[in-house]
Amino acid sequence: MKLKNSLTFGSNFGYWSHFRSLIKLKKTKNNFIYSPKAHIKLNLNKKFLINKKKIKKTKFDLISIATPPKIQNKICIDNVKKTKYFFLEKPLTENFKRTLKLLKIFKKNKIKYFLNFIFPNIINFQIFKNLIKKKKITHGLYVWKFKQGYFENRRINWKIKNSEGGGLVNFYLIHVFYNLLFLIGEFKIIKIIQKKEKILKKISIYIQTKNKFQIEINVNINSNSNLHKISFTDKKNIYEIKNKSKNWVQNFNIYRNNIIIKKDKNIHGRNDLTYINLRKLVENKNIEKEKNFFELAHFYCDEINRWSKKQKY
Repeated sequence: MKLKNSLTFGSNFGYWSHFRSLIKLKKTKNNFIYSPKAHIKLNLNKKFLINKKKIKKTKFDLISIATPPKIQNKICIDNVKKTKYFFLEKPLTENFKRTLKLLKIFKKNKIKYFLNFIFPNIINFQIFKNLIKKKKITHGLYVWKFKQGYFENRRINWKIKNSEGGGLVNFYLIHVFYNLLFLIGEFKIIKIIQKKEKILKKISIYIQTKNKFQIEINVNINSNSNLHKISFTDKKNIYEIKNKSKNWVQNFNIYRNNIIIKKDKNIHGRNDLTYINLRKLVENKNIEKEKNFFELAHFYCDEINRWSKKQKY
């Protein structure tokens, strides 16, 4: 199916990933991009640039957004009557209350949408999922540690502010929850451990799966070392998918008892993985099932945030 017009908001990740993926996809006749500084930052043909006046007068088949959550929410509300598809970044809005409200608006207007969670598009993630599906797992461990930009440059932006949809829970833990939903399905949060901090740096969470085994989650966004590891144990072996590099989406090798059994030989970046998700949306590939996971990932984050507010230290 050929779409007529697409519109991308955002001149950083929006341009480099969303807009360029739409061009590569070749499913849209006209592709436009809007950002207040797009004409300065991007050396683009003028036919791709669009201003606010023209946006108001034009209908778009697909709108993609890579902006802070608060702005993303407003763009969605302003354009929900003008489009069929939304391709969005996470979290959807700056808080769960507004996310639920926006999801109701999408449902009412029969909007097809997709949130750009990219880790499950990595081939070794898919191989790892099939591997553990055949095992009788007794427990699991999820560790993600790295140094978030703020702790190196001390520049405050929305990505570190919980109230604006950033911070450890909304901006990072949401990926952990989505990845686990992809790997093992729904679960229940049973225990949370965190210190009272102005900026939350690390957290431990214990969850229970439908198969009655527990997974311990440890996230640290102020770590001097890099590790993104998911491990599952059965009676005989430990199976892991692990990345120790600074590259977020490459070098995920699969291990059995600490011996590599499947190397990550695929060269893929965030742009490649975003392209796959855009194709899923436009080709309508199993997106209804994905929607349930999108909503659950936000719900679990809200559960952590609500617990944190009630917690007495």
